[in-house]
Amino acid sequence: SPDVEFCGYCITQPSESKINFRIQTRHMGCALLSCSGALPAVEPFRKGLNDLMGVCQHVLNTFERSMKEYRARK
Repeated sequence: SPDVEFCGYCITQPSESKINFRIQTRHMGCALLSCSGALPAVEPFRKGLNDLMGVCQHVLNTFERSMKEYRARK
């Protein structure tokens, strides 16, 4: 996203079901500013998750289609 300057994550403990995200947004116009002077990270995070779901769905659909084609050839 052009609004995001940096995005990263870490898994602090593999045995826990937790992920820490860091999203640093760019400085935007005054109407959209948070207290820090940057765009709040909630919307870019939400958009990123929606984009990721779309990518995962595409991978799943491609895999399932390939499996059907493979089984049809046997």
